Amino acid sequence: MDAEGAGALARAWDEGWNGEDVERIMAPFADDVVFSSPFVSRIGDDQSSNAIVGAPALRAYVTAALTRTPGIRYTVDNVHLGPDSLILDYTVSFPDGRPDTIGADFLRVNAEGLVTEWRSHYPVAFTTAPLPGD
Repeated sequence: MDAEGAGALARAWDEGWNGEDVERIMAPFADDVVFSSPFVSRIGDDQSSNAIVGAPALRAYVTAALTRTPGIRYTVDNVHLGPDSLILDYTVSFPDGRPDTIGADFLRVNAEGLVTEWRSHYPVAFTTAPLPGD
């Protein structure tokens, strides 16, 4: 991972989510990607799992997330570079009046520059708060 690759991944993430563009979001992910988030078990199909395996399952999750929260916006605050990974620090703004929150996503890439692992992190209070519709 170099600065150019990290910048490209950060732009794909930012432009995809803010453009509500599933194809742009999914473009940098490997077919065997593993995604984990505190919300997978709360809003995913399998309440016993915190992970999603494979690009098709991740695509379905991302599509549902965009449908569930249209108008959500993300601001990338920092990009941290590692030898084969990056961390995106960001601010989440909700269209329904909920207060903004922060997040950090860890993205590990393979030799081809595709993301093989994506781990989302949020403040504890945010991950335990009721979701809209709960």
